[in-house]
Amino acid sequence: MRSDFLNENSNFTGSHKLKVKELLAASTLTEADSGSIFLLNSATEFATTLPAVANAGAGWYCKFVVKAAPSSGSYTVIEGEGSDANVIIVNGINELEVDTSDDGVSSTGCSTVTFADGVAIKGDFIDVWCDGSNYYVSGQTKADGGISVS
Repeated sequence: MRSDFLNENSNFTGSHKLKVKELLAASTLTEADSGSIFLLNSATEFATTLPAVANAGAGWYCKFVVKAAPSSGSYTVIEGEGSDANVIIVNGINELEVDTSDDGVSSTGCSTVTFADGVAIKGDFIDVWCDGSNYYVSGQTKADGGISVS
């Protein structure tokens, strides 16, 4: 009897969808934005500010994906205002270029992640999550230098 129930319901996926939001201009994210995928899409690139880590709290998460390649400026993701200082820890950015002399960027504490003007391409991304004290970032870019930190 139990196996009939499992067989009947094993393909159930529910109606769960990810929250996908298109960013067209500078913005400041809030705690409510957790769980979102942000598509960076503008002819004039901009900055997106993360919530302060104290406001985001442990478990806050989002993803940034380049939808329109930056061509007249860079997209930047910056730490929240106030008491945050170099709270973004970049574990590593995979660079898919064939050049083997450079590794992807990393940082033990920075304030800005940049999708570089004229280098980053559609589909480049970073994942960002918070433990309540720091943001942790990992991601991928097609080109050498497509994503940088400072």
